[in-house]
Amino acid sequence: IADIMINGPDTTYIEINGKIKKTDIKFRDNQHLTTICQRIVGAIGRRVDEASPICDARLPDGSRVNVIIPPLAIDGSAMTIRKFTKEKLTLEKLVEFGSMTPSCAKLIMAIGRCRVNVLISGGTGSGKTTMLNCLTRYIDPGERIITCEDAAELQLQQPHVVRLETRPPNLEGVGEVTMRDLVKNCLRMRPERIIVGEVRGPEAFDLLQAMNTGHDGSMGTVHA
Repeated sequence: IADIMINGPDTTYIEINGKIKKTDIKFRDNQHLTTICQRIVGAIGRRVDEASPICDARLPDGSRVNVIIPPLAIDGSAMTIRKFTKEKLTLEKLVEFGSMTPSCAKLIMAIGRCRVNVLISGGTGSGKTTMLNCLTRYIDPGERIITCEDAAELQLQQPHVVRLETRPPNLEGVGEVTMRDLVKNCLRMRPERIIVGEVRGPEAFDLLQAMNTGHDGSMGTVHA
């Protein structure tokens, strides 16, 4: 199972092998579902309630969870869990699956090794993070890499890696650390490569500026 999608107390879908299927799983009512959502995010120090009806977080096993509750979710609380396989995909396996040709895989290997700036574009669930993980396997082990993510998903194999993660505001509405804050800060950390898990806001300017000021080989993903 790659994704679990709960659309209110009566509707649950899962994605298996790239296909979305409806299940028979149901909850007693919306309060039951909301309580489960609150327990899941509460266990990792986050909250979701009427005052803060949206939560996006990373679970202890590395899975990503998103919860949105009424009044923003009109038909009842919705929870989406993106699970990541423990077995890491490689370019060789993608060729084996028929996802790319051998010549395409060789080109991607060269891109990863040659410090080329890369932006991977694609739709939701198209495999942007998977491709980024494959690319990073060919970065020289001696390079200092700093990653910036909303929810840590990247699986880098190199020893010299610093992982940074954004933080939402607290109950008083303060203390938020945005993606742009992370990108700006990592420029002061002597990075050789900067990898942004998902570029979707003002941090795009800072990343492009970094790419043009000596941080060749930086990478990121954008939604198509």
